[in-house]
Amino acid sequence: MYRSSLINSNFRTILCGLCCGVCLIAPQLSWAVGTPSGTIISNSATLSYVIAATPPSTMTSNTVSFMVDKKVNLIVAEVSGSTTSVSSGQTGAVTTFSVTNLGNDPQGFKLTAALASGNPAGAPPFAANNFSATGLAVFADTNNNGIYEPLIDTATSILSLAAAVSRNVFIVGNIPATTLDGQQSVVSLAATAVVPTTMAALIATVGVNTVNVDIVFEDSAGVAAGDIARDTRHSAYAAYLASGVSLALNKSVASVLDPKGTAILMPGSVMTYQIVAIFSGLGTATNLMITDPMPVNTTYVPGSIVVDGVIKTDAVDADTAQFITATQTVSVSPGNVAAPASIVITFRATIN
Repeated sequence: MYRSSLINSNFRTILCGLCCGVCLIAPQLSWAVGTPSGTIISNSATLSYVIAATPPSTMTSNTVSFMVDKKVNLIVAEVSGSTTSVSSGQTGAVTTFSVTNLGNDPQGFKLTAALASGNPAGAPPFAANNFSATGLAVFADTNNNGIYEPLIDTATSILSLAAAVSRNVFIVGNIPATTLDGQQSVVSLAATAVVPTTMAALIATVGVNTVNVDIVFEDSAGVAAGDIARDTRHSAYAAYLASGVSLALNKSVASVLDPKGTAILMPGSVMTYQIVAIFSGLGTATNLMITDPMPVNTTYVPGSIVVDGVIKTDAVDADTAQFITATQTVSVSPGNVAAPASIVITFRATIN
């Protein structure tokens, strides 16, 4: 009798321990990255045991359930890690950031561009502030290709971004005509997490483990003035550096000719690609090389490279242009170009 009581006592102790252990683990599981808020997580413990000569038995504990809370977190980062080269008087200068949703639910984000105040210490290479860019505007990258396209990238906020997903964001500004070479203007992008689509402000839950989904802020402090930890906001710096010469490269399909003599994009159609390199400001860009690999399902038309209206050969020779058969790549090497200037390159390709 004494042995049976001791075993039952030990069993109750073990079972209580298992239940307590589940309760202690539960709050930690509710922070698991990727589990959407409102998810119910439940489990129970099972104990198998034998007492004396009785058959093996099992016992199941009570079920412990909890609801996953909403974790609000994000990070903003400048994508290149270097300054953006601009020239005096340039308009539409672009810096690129990424905004990443580190929370466990889709999130909307309000976007704000601002000039940094003073010389931001501890943020190289974005530390010196010698002039102020003007007309700052911020746009989300609609197709997330990392290229600012004014007719496409018109949204000034991110209506909804899935958990663990990043979106490129651009700050577009103008450079005063009085800017000197070597001067720098530091700008910041701040993203604020909000309710998706409605863009309403998020309010942290007061208290811990309420009966509903708790909203918990977990963001770290950013660089912008007033950006503190756990405020649903994060920010990062970028900088415009006046370097005398700025470059832009644009590619387009200038024309299409199909086998019927019209402009339908179909097998057998010949497309004329156009690449325009624009050099603005004052100074010289050196060691220039422009390369363009042929797209899949197209074939280069031999002898079709034209640079600034002059037909070039496909061979490696003195005319600075060539078609590299091994890599199926059009290559043009202008060498050194003094700004302001532009280079227009065209070539043809057939749709397979």
